[in-house]
Amino acid sequence: MSFDPRHVREANRVLAAARADREARRAAFERQCRQRLPELAALDRAIQGTVAQAIAAALQQGADPSAAVERARRENLSLQEKRLALLRGAGIDPQDLESTPLCPICHDTGRQGGQLCQCVSQLAIAENLQELGRQLDLERFDFDAFQLRWYAAAFDPALGASPRELMESVLTVCRDYVQLFPAYPAKNLYLYGGTGLGKTFLSGCIAKGVAQGGHWAVYATAGALFARYEAVKFNRDDAPAAQEDVRRYEACDLLVLDDLGSEMTTPFVQSALYQLLNQRMLSGRHTVISSNLDMDGARARYVPQVASRLEGEFQELPFFGRDVRLQKKEERL
Repeated sequence: MSFDPRHVREANRVLAAARADREARRAAFERQCRQRLPELAALDRAIQGTVAQAIAAALQQGADPSAAVERARRENLSLQEKRLALLRGAGIDPQDLESTPLCPICHDTGRQGGQLCQCVSQLAIAENLQELGRQLDLERFDFDAFQLRWYAAAFDPALGASPRELMESVLTVCRDYVQLFPAYPAKNLYLYGGTGLGKTFLSGCIAKGVAQGGHWAVYATAGALFARYEAVKFNRDDAPAAQEDVRRYEACDLLVLDDLGSEMTTPFVQSALYQLLNQRMLSGRHTVISSNLDMDGARARYVPQVASRLEGEFQELPFFGRDVRLQKKEERL
């Protein structure tokens, strides 16, 4: 698993706030119990005193501390039994007064065996999904909601199959990519075809599924992504925030770049796209691109260094059929 450092910091902040809130509520409850049961405070002080006696006896020089330690132990147990009986008699669960950790695995350290504990990991996953949710309606992006009925079932001689059969294969690849991530045989996918065929939808499903699996996924439209590169290049007012976004684009486990080809393809954009693709390929990162451009269109639009990487490093997934949005409108009318 890999996470955006920002998501991990926020996860740790949330966990620390939850611990502080829990301890504050426990302390408040303890004060209420002591007000209700004045003898409770005296018992707690006495119990602490026996612990101190045992420690002092154990550290004593020149004498056998065993007898003193044993006396302190027996007295401690007796006081503990009195305390337990007092609390139970008042209908109070002793566990409610204990400072127990929120996470029994890492004891609220946030780490287990040198790795992030699952308590932090789950919070970081939630942060990643929340960030994706600001760009995508995640409830809507679900593979099961992809309806093949919008794609013609009739055999198309030009395609050698029906659009529905071909799109069912595309759907299978996208599902497998998520389920096997990051071990799917192709690191990168290139989804292309006409407008309204479901490229953005399946790209969003991939981003959501990979994030739910505990991997750092970032989604961006081409226009928004290149605008952040421009903000850094030309040192605009938001350059520091833009620099952080560029770092995320280049470092995340999975980048979903939507609608490539819709941007103004300036020399700067060509350079930024090359930098992005090259950096991600050199570091072994995974990228999913959707575009209205097939590979011939990409070669015509982008410099050879970019086109070569798209053609040589991405598994192509062509989309077929009629614009689903238009079909839905026709059905409503």
